[in-house]
Amino acid sequence: MNTFKEKIYQTAIVQVKEKINLLKAERKAINDGILEDTKSSAGDKFETGRETMSRDLMTVENQLKQANFEFDELCRLQAIKETSPSVQEGSLVQLGNDKYLISISLGQIAVDDQKLFMLSKNSPLGEILVGRKKNEQVEFRGRNLTITELL
Repeated sequence: MNTFKEKIYQTAIVQVKEKINLLKAERKAINDGILEDTKSSAGDKFETGRETMSRDLMTVENQLKQANFEFDELCRLQAIKETSPSVQEGSLVQLGNDKYLISISLGQIAVDDQKLFMLSKNSPLGEILVGRKKNEQVEFRGRNLTITELL
């Protein structure tokens, strides 16, 4: 695998691990809050606060589930060593002046002082790129762009 591409995966994995750790800490704080909340004479206020914390906990649990899925996907894609002649998951694509790694939707990241975008194959641009080959042109948002590199 290309060393730059490997660095991209390493950077992304670190970011997703940090996200997982933050979500775990948030989940613990919410759980502690639920356990510490004692019923007061307010009655309804207690139930409303507890319900809010329960909803917050469910939201954090869903975000944690998604972050774990993203981590697993990054590890799966990182294991792909061969370069395909067409764009697929795991492909690093140079399109115009920008680079895109078809993987998970993580947005813009910086690796070795280069900015690139990590996007899903199901994103609007990802759907256009998948299956295309080097030197093919694609149209995106009214612009014609050429795939100049495919790793």
